[in-house]
Amino acid sequence: MNAKILLPIALLTLSGTAFADDATTTLHWKGIVPTVVPGAGVIITGPSGRVPYIDTAGLDVKDTTGVFTSDQISLELHYRLCTDGSAPAEGACASGFVQGEVAEAVGDIIPDASWTMSSLETVIGTLDTTGVGTVVKMEGAPMEKSKPIVATTGTVTFTTENTESVETAMGTELKPGQNIEVHTVINSAKAI
Repeated sequence: MNAKILLPIALLTLSGTAFADDATTTLHWKGIVPTVVPGAGVIITGPSGRVPYIDTAGLDVKDTTGVFTSDQISLELHYRLCTDGSAPAEGACASGFVQGEVAEAVGDIIPDASWTMSSLETVIGTLDTTGVGTVVKMEGAPMEKSKPIVATTGTVTFTTENTESVETAMGTELKPGQNIEVHTVINSAKAI
């Protein structure tokens, strides 16, 4: 091929990439080993008794102020079935309860279970987040540590949010790309 033709083609190709407009993003995948402390006569599930249930949801971080809202996580508390397939009588099973976090253990839903938040932690890298005003809500109502809330329906929905700039609490704004995580421990119980 003629060198006079190749040179303009090569220059056009290089100039196209040299002046290209581009954008960059960072993708994040995160997994947490579930922490489940099973009850002898009750089991926490997802909606409709689903086991395993979804215990992780996304955070929508507004900007470098650290203000965020979250997707919801829905849970239910069910009685465990007896190993002979029967329902427990007055909270007891002569044959014993089905053990493990398996679908075969899921019995009737407990519509008026108590739900309690025992811990709440906001993690932003290695920063001290003590003053960050993260709130966990159940059915839209803020939860307080160690104060049970009795459900009015069998399926309850949890969300988390921070509506104040972290600059107020931490003295600095966040940098683009910083990761925010919220961890909470939720307990559910019902007198059997």
